[in-house]
Amino acid sequence: MRINIAGGTGLMGKIHKPLFESQGHEVIISGRDSTPGLEEAARTSDLTIVSVPIIATEETIKRVAPGAKALMDFTSLKSFPIEAMLKYSTENCEVGGLHPLYGEVKSLEGRTVVYCETERSGGKCREVVNALNNSGLKIKKMTPKDHDFIVQGITQNARTILLESFAALMQETGLNAREVYDISPPPTKVLIDLIARQVDPKNDMMYQVMRDYNPSTSKIVKNISESFSQASSKYSPEKIRDFFGKEFLEEAQERAKRLID
Repeated sequence: MRINIAGGTGLMGKIHKPLFESQGHEVIISGRDSTPGLEEAARTSDLTIVSVPIIATEETIKRVAPGAKALMDFTSLKSFPIEAMLKYSTENCEVGGLHPLYGEVKSLEGRTVVYCETERSGGKCREVVNALNNSGLKIKKMTPKDHDFIVQGITQNARTILLESFAALMQETGLNAREVYDISPPPTKVLIDLIARQVDPKNDMMYQVMRDYNPSTSKIVKNISESFSQASSKYSPEKIRDFFGKEFLEEAQERAKRLID
């Protein structure tokens, strides 16, 4: 199968071009200045994967969808890209959504890709999903709505909001970050390092756009606020242990120990 990655000069294209080629597929990369261009590459390929920043996703779909035989995307949100792919493509064009939950990593083995099927997902979409699965990736099927609330909303947006809030609390101490770090226990040191990673300037636009484009953001902020207001000074971990379950709790504790060590 000939796979066109629209916007594939970025990280997702660099990761997945060799992956698909290792599974026997031909892969081309198209973009604003490529030859062939976006539209021609979509027309002459069996399947096009849109892999561009969120703010450029719908406009790119508008350009490639009319001539595409099958469409998928790598966007970190799923509802609006899938709606756009269904809207702007022909009725016989396959449509499916993907969200790789990794960036630049040493190995893809065991990493997860969320797959959102639609009423028009078919054999070409399955070939792409099979190629990912055969490369050692885990496929998690979800609806676009569940993905945007749980994966992009809670596990990403809520995390950045909570870490941002913790950073604001540290600023209230009157100390600088290094001084707070030096007097913190090991788990807090890990949180401070995660905050530093989060506020790398190259991430600023990405995190803001993720909040702006996700319709669940306001609900998540409200839920966080309500959780804080309901919290008491009494430490109550029982419900959290039940949420983890005994086996996964032990796995997570071991990972935390290795990280802190």
